[in-house]
Amino acid sequence: MAGFVYEHLLICVSVLVLLFFIVKRSRSRRLRLPPGSLGLPFVGETLQLISAYKTENPEPFIDERVNRFGSIFTTHVFGEPTVFSADPETNRFILQNEGKLFECSYPGSISNLLGKHSLLLMKGNLHKRMHSLTMSFGNSSIIRDHLLVDIDRLVRLHMDSWIDRVVLMEEAKKITFELTVKQLMSFDPGEWTESLRKEYVLVIEGFFSLPLPLFSPTYRRAIQARTKVAEALSLIVRQRRKERGSGDKKNDMLEALLGGDDGFSDEEIVDFMVALLVAGYETTSTIMTLAVKFLTETPLALGQLKEEHDEIRAKKRKEGPLEWSDYKSMPFTQCVVNETLRVANIISGVFRKVMADVNIKGYTIPKGWKIFASFRAVHLDQDHFKDARSFNPWRWQQNNSGAVTPVNVFTPFGGGPRLCPGYELARVELSVFLHHLVTRFSWVPAEEDKLVFFPTTRTQKRYPIIVKSRNECCY
Repeated sequence: MAGFVYEHLLICVSVLVLLFFIVKRSRSRRLRLPPGSLGLPFVGETLQLISAYKTENPEPFIDERVNRFGSIFTTHVFGEPTVFSADPETNRFILQNEGKLFECSYPGSISNLLGKHSLLLMKGNLHKRMHSLTMSFGNSSIIRDHLLVDIDRLVRLHMDSWIDRVVLMEEAKKITFELTVKQLMSFDPGEWTESLRKEYVLVIEGFFSLPLPLFSPTYRRAIQARTKVAEALSLIVRQRRKERGSGDKKNDMLEALLGGDDGFSDEEIVDFMVALLVAGYETTSTIMTLAVKFLTETPLALGQLKEEHDEIRAKKRKEGPLEWSDYKSMPFTQCVVNETLRVANIISGVFRKVMADVNIKGYTIPKGWKIFASFRAVHLDQDHFKDARSFNPWRWQQNNSGAVTPVNVFTPFGGGPRLCPGYELARVELSVFLHHLVTRFSWVPAEEDKLVFFPTTRTQKRYPIIVKSRNECCY
């Protein structure tokens, strides 16, 4: 009897779900949707998306559909009908209408691990205030007067231990994590920061897993690691509150959060810092690694970069730290930075949820649907960049017709109200890293490595290299 009731209930639920899916599709047919395919019920085209990005082509899923349907198309991925945009004007429209027509929306696994008070998930006035606060700690004057000295010192400190074989991705992650910890909480590298970083590795691994601890060991480990991270950061927050009570204050992000007029709780501050640590740790370290990979594969660019930095180093004493004037005298380095950002596309695009029926380019996107603004598809489009899939830093030099750079075409840091607040800081960190790398070392790849694009852009083997000191040069 119990089995009969269970089967009957299961059939009823299945029918209701199927009816809901049919109703949604029938309403969609009444609207003028962008062309495309919703694929199979429930599954959609998710499997095609995942399998496509396991190839060496950086944008196979979008490439195929743009060729068939145009730069705006309909699909169904990760359980939801979604419109993909490879059109720069549409992408800009999406970014500029954040909070009006579109709202930030991410998979449950990411939301749960970052915490409900993270900057990524904040909305409205609270997001505006916190975004502004974060921007104020990463602007040019703060970097010049306070952060540059620590960036230079910590990069040097890590490179001092490099001998023979170096797994570049791992070393870059250590550098960027410790830089972020220093900027957020004024902690220097040590056992505590390394222990915290190892937990972060587990947290990030859970971002693209099924958010069900019972069925996903990866997600279960990520949740456990997130709890440990939150406990460690909560302890720091409580200690700093006590120190402030006795008049001891520091010049870092945590001090700004504790001393602000909003009266943030410990939980809110911890969630906020968790997200900032993830952002500073994962993206900048990958850009560092890929910049070295692209330069290694482009000897002319590497040679010109070395000349620029050897010239800077020749004007300084042997151990002299980089100054702001040095950073501002790296024109070709900035070309390398731009081109690495364009080709690598660490953030391939952004998902948004449609808040009301929206008309775009003659199509209607229904309320409740997802829309994905693809930065990578635009950056790798031959219509915007000549030989778009080749690494060519010279395209960014003045009077070079190889680049078209309106704000809606080159968007490695997003745009609109959610423009990445650390965009200038990331540029400085990469420039300082490249300076010390090319003036202190020569290197060759330890083994062949290749790019992969799912779940994130990275190298398959974390890019191991063999380094040798350039003693004959400046160090």
